[in-house]
Amino acid sequence: MIFGCNHIKMYISAMKSRYIVWLLSLFLCCCNKNPSAPAVNTAFSFTSTYDSILNCAPNSSYILDFNTEVLSGSVDSNPVTYTISGLPANVTVFPNTQSVALVKGGIFLFTFGNVPVGRDTASIVISSAATGPQYHMLLINILGLPDYASKLAGTYPGSYDYCIPADSLYNYTSIVNKVTDTPYEIKITNVKNLGLGFTVTAWLSTRVTIPFQSVGGYQIWGSGTFTHDNPPNENLYQMAINDTLVYGTDTERCTIHIQH
Repeated sequence: MIFGCNHIKMYISAMKSRYIVWLLSLFLCCCNKNPSAPAVNTAFSFTSTYDSILNCAPNSSYILDFNTEVLSGSVDSNPVTYTISGLPANVTVFPNTQSVALVKGGIFLFTFGNVPVGRDTASIVISSAATGPQYHMLLINILGLPDYASKLAGTYPGSYDYCIPADSLYNYTSIVNKVTDTPYEIKITNVKNLGLGFTVTAWLSTRVTIPFQSVGGYQIWGSGTFTHDNPPNENLYQMAINDTLVYGTDTERCTIHIQH
């Protein structure tokens, strides 16, 4: 059989088409079938950030916040536990232990009672099932309170007491003196307008406290606050003290306002 040039060209073209279809089928069949990559179990690791030095004062509170940063792995299946231990006397914390996962952080509330000024330590234990426990030190600095005795000293012409059950008011001028060579101690005179000889001893911390004492046949005690006074005396101070006054069989409960 004799093929013309046109027949040869048509034959070659058909052969090329079948070859291309065969190659395309081979590519679609085999090239897309990659083997699945094996699952990789990443070891869990993390770091914690928090303030390791607590600066506080007696009879105060302190909030310690902490954060967990995941470096590898999943914290969902590896919760991290934080525990406070080894606190000095008269210091408490709430809560003393807590675990974190999705919420990568938390706070501890420390409460300091009557603790001596100085330096002490506690421990924070950080652990997870994957890493085991880590023991770290907390440094606790108990700082002395500022002595406001000299700032509270002065004459208070706008003083008054509000008392129950009689709903009575006593208006008077009171004089407050700092006790020399005794920090945090003041003397308050003329409480309830009982005269300049009626002098009450009070102690200052973050509050003002009148310890139980006898003055001229009266027994008195109480506690309250001291703050900046009202305008135009905002650069001066005032006190508001809830007290109990006993004289014989009579008991009177008042709020003493020592102000300008």
